Amino acid sequence: MLDPAELFEEPEAAEEQRRGVTFVEMPVKSILNRCASPAMPFRWTINPYRGCEFGCVYCYARYTHDFLELRDPDDFERRIFVKRKAAEVLARTLARTPIGSDAVAIGTATDPYQPAERTFQMTRSMLQVFAGVGGLELSITTKSALIVRDLDLLQRINRRSRLSINFSLITLDRRLQRLLEPRAPRPGLRLRALMHLRQAGIRCNVLVMPVIPGITDAESSLEAVVRAARLAGANGVWWRSLFLKPAAARKFIPFVAAHFPHLRARIESFYGRSAYAPKSYDERIGPIFDRIRQKHGFPIDRERDRRDATPPASRGLASQLHLVS
Repeated sequence: MLDPAELFEEPEAAEEQRRGVTFVEMPVKSILNRCASPAMPFRWTINPYRGCEFGCVYCYARYTHDFLELRDPDDFERRIFVKRKAAEVLARTLARTPIGSDAVAIGTATDPYQPAERTFQMTRSMLQVFAGVGGLELSITTKSALIVRDLDLLQRINRRSRLSINFSLITLDRRLQRLLEPRAPRPGLRLRALMHLRQAGIRCNVLVMPVIPGITDAESSLEAVVRAARLAGANGVWWRSLFLKPAAARKFIPFVAAHFPHLRARIESFYGRSAYAPKSYDERIGPIFDRIRQKHGFPIDRERDRRDATPPASRGLASQLHLVS
């Protein structure tokens, strides 16, 4: 078995990530939010934090800070809103809301295991609530090896409910990953965390989301991620191309101009009129990804790809005000 201590960054690195970050307590009246779209693979969403310290330059969820009149792209990683009463609200909600076997997704907008979780433990407090309830379908999406801290609760939940953990991983290139995801854990930590959870009998997937045109979409790069997912014991691998709403573009386009100037015209032509990559691009990447998955023994589920390829943000601003509250 792996030593869980191997999975965490050194304390100095974790402290470095907190410089210049302001944490704001955010009162919440609801934490379990209904997603009405039948296209999504879940019916309920939970986001313990608003904003994310990882600072991924492509993150589509930056638009959620616009609702708070925080339009500087960097506010998303510099001002983190902490939903301090989340567990209490969740317990009350579950007591009066019959969710049955409807799928619940934690981390649809921001990472529930970002560095703030080390201090505030909002995610762990909610898992303690879920551990006392059976018959659920629960998923957690993260980039962080910190999730292994909660293995005791995850195992309890897994015995009574259907649990799956999704690790976001778009490249194994450490230098590139550092550019794209400045304060996120390195790829090796995520893969070791995945392996540790799989050894504990917990279902885990890898999400190659987003595939970024010209930057992470080389077939060799995609195959390296899928191969690593197989070696780590992942159950499935899913993908989607970059989704770029205006709030995310305010961060991403200057990033491309600074680090990949030869790609700027292509990115702007792709996303100048739409938040989605051209259909022709997805039609080219899809068969490549299918071939790689098949080569490494992963199931091909195009229906799941289609659902996962449509972020909640595309469902309209009115519904999203509720979704990310």
